[in-house]
Amino acid sequence: MNQQQVRQYVERYLSAFSTHVMETHPAYLTVKLPVEVDKDIGNRPFYWSWVEKMNIPPQPMILTFFFDPENIPQGMRGEFVHFGANRLQQMFQSAKRHGRFVCMYEQSQSLPSKGMAAGRRSSPLTPWLGVNVKVSFLCDKKRDMLLYLGVNLYQPRIVHDFYPFLRRLSLSPAIPPYHYTQEHRITIAQAWQMIEREVEQRIGEVDQSWADEARERLEEELEILEAYYAELAMREAPEGEEAASAEDGPQHVPEPEPVSAPVDDASPSPPDTPAPVDLGDFRAGGGRILDFLRMHAIPETPREAIDQTAWRKSTPKEEKERRIAELRWQYEPRIEVQVINGGLFFLHNIPPFSS
Repeated sequence: MNQQQVRQYVERYLSAFSTHVMETHPAYLTVKLPVEVDKDIGNRPFYWSWVEKMNIPPQPMILTFFFDPENIPQGMRGEFVHFGANRLQQMFQSAKRHGRFVCMYEQSQSLPSKGMAAGRRSSPLTPWLGVNVKVSFLCDKKRDMLLYLGVNLYQPRIVHDFYPFLRRLSLSPAIPPYHYTQEHRITIAQAWQMIEREVEQRIGEVDQSWADEARERLEEELEILEAYYAELAMREAPEGEEAASAEDGPQHVPEPEPVSAPVDDASPSPPDTPAPVDLGDFRAGGGRILDFLRMHAIPETPREAIDQTAWRKSTPKEEKERRIAELRWQYEPRIEVQVINGGLFFLHNIPPFSS
C-alpha cells in the first residue's frame, strides 16, 4: 500500500464509524474518535474500564494522522501512519472484528415515480448469504484458493464469484424506501450446509498430485534422518564398550616413587602459591558466582532440591522422535478451510448463475 491507499483506507475506516472530522488537509487528518474506535485503537483499556465502572461520561481522544510528513506545519503534533505502522494494524484488527459479518441492502439507482409513490408500491429484495472462503493446501509448500460463494435463501441455489458481483452494486446498511425483503425459504444452517458441500466438491476437483509429491519428499527426509541416527548409534557403540571394559577390570597402575632433592638452607623459601584448580572441578563447584554467594553468606539451594528436568540433556532417541514429528508437521499434506468474512445481502439484481 502506498500513502494514498493508506489514507483512503483510514478515511473509509473512520467514516464507517461516523467519526467526527475536525480538520482535513492533504498532508494530515485530525479526528475525534468515537467510543468504539477509541476502545480499539486508543490503547486506553484502564481508562475505559474506569469509565464503565464509575458510569461517567467518556472523553474520546482527538488524534492527528500524518500521511505526508514533509508537508506538516511546524510545531504540529501527530502520528505518521504508513503501511506497517502499529496504528494501521490496529485499524485492520478493528475492521476485522466489527465488519467480518454484515447485513447490507442494495440501493435502487432510480427514484420511484410519482404514481408508484402515490400507490405505495414496493419492490422485493431477495435475501442472499455471501461467504468468502480461503482453502489452503499445506505441506512444505503452500497454495491458497479463494472461493466467493453466494446462496439464494429465497430460491435455494448457489453461485460463484458472488463478491465481485457485489462490488458493482450500491450497498447500504439501511433498507431503501419502497422496498421489502422476501422471506427465507431455507435457514442459514441449511445454506451453510450447501456451502460446505460446494467447498468439498471444489477441493475434490483439485489435482491431488501435490499431496503425493509431498509424501515422497517426506519419505526421503525420513530415510535421511534414519540413516543419520543409525550412523550416530554405530559411532557411540565403541565408546560404550570401552567404558564397560574399564568398569569390569580396573588395571593397577604403580605409583611413581618420590624423588628427594637436596635442600639448600641458604636459599630463600619460595612464596606460597595456590594449588592449581581443575577446570572441571571449578565448574562443578559453581564457579565464581557461587564463590561470591558463599563469601557473603547467601543461602545456597542444594542441587538435589533443584528441578532440572527441563535442563536435562535429550537422548538420541528423544531427539530422533522430536525431529520426526517436526518433519511430519512440515511435509505431511493437509487442507485447511477458513471463512474470511460473510454476511446477509438483500439484492434487487440477481447474480449470474453458474453450476
